[in-house]
Amino acid sequence: MSPLTDLDLHETHFLLACPVGFDYDFMLDFLHPRIIEGVECVTQGKYARSFRFENPQTVDGYINGYFEVEYQSAENALAVKVVCDDELGFEIVQQRVRFMFDLDTDMQAIEHQLQADSVLQRGFVDHRVPRMPKAFDAFEFCIRAILGQQVSVKAATTLAKRIAHSTQLTTPKSFPVGIDFFFPQCNDLLNHSFDGLGLTSSRIATLQVVIGALQNDEISLDKAQVFEEFLTQWTALKGVGPWTANYLAMRGLGIQDSFPDKDLGVLKALAIDGQYPARKAVLEQAKAWQPYRAYATLCLWNGLGH
Repeated sequence: MSPLTDLDLHETHFLLACPVGFDYDFMLDFLHPRIIEGVECVTQGKYARSFRFENPQTVDGYINGYFEVEYQSAENALAVKVVCDDELGFEIVQQRVRFMFDLDTDMQAIEHQLQADSVLQRGFVDHRVPRMPKAFDAFEFCIRAILGQQVSVKAATTLAKRIAHSTQLTTPKSFPVGIDFFFPQCNDLLNHSFDGLGLTSSRIATLQVVIGALQNDEISLDKAQVFEEFLTQWTALKGVGPWTANYLAMRGLGIQDSFPDKDLGVLKALAIDGQYPARKAVLEQAKAWQPYRAYATLCLWNGLGH
């Protein structure tokens, strides 16, 4: 059942200036295989998705809507359309789109640190370190990170789609084609059954532990928290290992020195004659990339064609 009707909706449009050299196509190419069907879509160069923000200032505790993003080359800007049931959502979307497309990161220091590494250079875009495609919704990405443990991107995306559809938070018919569901928020999943979705019992248990810990403020998705404290708190949870925590920190929170050193893509990129390096060797090699190991990771992935 849809949490809002067409009569409730407000609309706005704005332009977000992009940095010189911004590569919108790279962003879409990265996002496309990770799209949660029914929640977001990419069509003819336009990215669109629904959103559902927890907000105690609204009547039902949520702001619901969708947005569309399209690159305008003449202005070197993102043209954004936002439709939602409370105008409070306009500013939130603007801030999150800026974060999602990594518009505010000063790449100069990152490139200075990483540009001479021949391994990383394989993943450069136009001879430059690419910007980081980040998550629009940190909670959604938290769920995605848990689902992505030891499975392919495609499998994790399929599981995320099943969770989104299972909560039956449907959008109004006026929403764009392909935007049929809202991804649930923490409160929506607090007592939700994950049975019958193809999840293992251990994966369900981890989801329930993390959702409960977030609800009780034992852990946080605050982007400004100290990285070491974040890692300590998250990896203390049963079922959450260093890969999950680092991947969440990297793309969910934008923490620049996060490093999923056990990631299969990282190991493949660093392999010599088909042999994966030992973890100690990986961490030693990555010291040269500090404090921008997240961007180094993106280069390694991109060098593999990810």
